Amino acid sequence: MGKLRIGLCEDNPDEMEHLVSILRERGIPVSLDCFENGEGLLEQFQPGVYDLIFMDIYMGGMLGVETVKKIREQDDEVAVAFTTTSTDHTLESYRLNVLKYIEKPVDKEAVTELLRLVQAKKQSVPHATLLINGEWVFVPFHQVLYLEQKGHTILVFLQGGNVLRTHAKLDQVQLPFAEQSFFRCHKSYLVNLAYVKSIDPDFFVFQMKEGANVYIRREGMKKAREAWENWLFRRARGDV
Repeated sequence: MGKLRIGLCEDNPDEMEHLVSILRERGIPVSLDCFENGEGLLEQFQPGVYDLIFMDIYMGGMLGVETVKKIREQDDEVAVAFTTTSTDHTLESYRLNVLKYIEKPVDKEAVTELLRLVQAKKQSVPHATLLINGEWVFVPFHQVLYLEQKGHTILVFLQGGNVLRTHAKLDQVQLPFAEQSFFRCHKSYLVNLAYVKSIDPDFFVFQMKEGANVYIRREGMKKAREAWENWLFRRARGDV
């Protein structure tokens, strides 16, 4: 399994150093991004960037609760743990779907338990494993809008505008995606039908909910329309 991608938001340098030290000692591979305030985290945040966010509640500027509210407007999935000296915001933690509430000083065992929980959650989400920059990366299917083949490189377009690049061909990675809600609409494109807004029959494209166009083979227009309509029918029945 690849590294857990973790964002740390803490305005106290000593407490940040303490938490970083604990995370690096747990024996679970992690990559860490550290932020002194909520505004800094929000500037960099995109859906799918992190597996877990540690959020201090009381900070200068935007409070942790307000920061998580902003995050939830973009991403309902990312795991969040509040770190604080007070339990005053326990109710809000439930409303914001916060995974854990950790009182300071942060306890090593509480962090270890949380990391294992996030690992298990990540493993259970349907995903593909792609080699990105020499590292195997878990890519949840529900975050992928479409894949595009360019030469010997596949561009994986994700929610929020993030793009991954892997040295491969669509024929090599198509199978696990095809078992989900993806459709091979062109020799160079594999589209997630869940993100299709409409079909333009004049330009032979799927028009995506986030604004992109995904090309359809002219001779495959009928099959593309049938695939999308079948997916809409399955969604209406609650099968997807």
